[in-house]
Amino acid sequence: MLIKFARNRASTIVVMYSLYLYFLGLSLRSTSKALCIFEDRKRSYVSV
Repeated sequence: MLIKFARNRASTIVVMYSLYLYFLGLSLRSTSKALCIFEDRKRSYVSV
């Protein structure tokens, strides 16, 4: 099942993984630091 978002700036895998980390109890800053393995650009905690 492939989920499409209206503004496809991030891939579905990255979005689902960030939600998974957030609901595990990580803060937004920790979640944004954990996402650096997926892409070269750094995501701010505000964008997460």
